[in-house]
Amino acid sequence: MLLLAVMISMVSSQLELSAQPYNHAVGVRAGYSSGISYKGFRLHKMSAIEAEFLYNRNGLNITALYEYHLEPFHSKRAFIYLGGGPFGGKWDKELSLGVAAVGGFEYMVRDLPLNFSLDWKPMLNLYTHLEQDLLDFGLSIRYRFGR
Repeated sequence: MLLLAVMISMVSSQLELSAQPYNHAVGVRAGYSSGISYKGFRLHKMSAIEAEFLYNRNGLNITALYEYHLEPFHSKRAFIYLGGGPFGGKWDKELSLGVAAVGGFEYMVRDLPLNFSLDWKPMLNLYTHLEQDLLDFGLSIRYRFGR
């Protein structure tokens, strides 16, 4: 247990926190769930809100995610992010409400206002019937606004 605490403190001391990488980004997500994605960073923070309108084999859903970004490579263009939040929509032709977690990697192109992210977003439907969707991997391409 002590070894785990020491390792976590060493890794966290190597992570440099900076201001937000950009203000807003809008684009598409393709994968198991596909659709429209928006991400907006909080002012001078490394946390963002992501809103998605997606379709998958279970139906349509709208997801709101709170994400915290880490900059482990000190490149100012590559980030790892973790977060989660609620979703709602139609799941197998019934109203669905549930929670989703997200973890991923984001890369900003230097000379173009584009960013790419690869993520994993497991979801758990808590309303109508308890069902989970653990295989939601996706690739997002977004146009950045600001910075």
